[in-house]
Amino acid sequence: MKNKKDLNWTTLILVILLVAASFLAGKYIEKSKKNPGEAQNKNVLSVNASPTPVPTMEPLATTIGHFSVTKDEVCKKDEKPVIYFFGGSFCPHCQWNHPIVQKVAKEFADQVIFRDNMDKLNDLSGDDKEVYDKYQAIHGGAVPFLVFGCKYLRLGSGEDMQAKDGGKAAEEKNLTALLCKLTDNQPEKVCSSVKDLVEQVK
Repeated sequence: MKNKKDLNWTTLILVILLVAASFLAGKYIEKSKKNPGEAQNKNVLSVNASPTPVPTMEPLATTIGHFSVTKDEVCKKDEKPVIYFFGGSFCPHCQWNHPIVQKVAKEFADQVIFRDNMDKLNDLSGDDKEVYDKYQAIHGGAVPFLVFGCKYLRLGSGEDMQAKDGGKAAEEKNLTALLCKLTDNQPEKVCSSVKDLVEQVK
């Protein structure tokens, strides 16, 4: 008889614990739906947090290197077009594209301002944040995202796995041609090597 009473108490305690666990799980799920950010891992890099809704953009024309062409004025600082790279080392496509963008930007060091935002997505401020937020409808928080003078935009890298070098040479030429278009073909010794491509840029 004593074993039967112990079994009844054990069963009752287990039922109470299951009911309590179900109740707490329900509350957690309800809270997660109201505040989805609180249920996420705090170590996850959130790159698409936007304080205000972003209007969708009309479809854009495209040009060489799979860049979109905006109708925006060329954004400049100190009379030089500003080039933005947004990416992170967590992204293999960013790791592929970043050194190419750096190399090309270095060739135009006197003609452009290069804003290198590799691994800075959570710390954007000033013009970097303004430009990143302005084109939220295009990148949706994904990277790599390139903005060349606010005139040419691209989400993604220029990788081409069918090319021997993965597309690095073509990417370098395309980026160079876009910068030549923005700088009126300066420096001449750099731009003369991609003259045909510059003529294709819209």
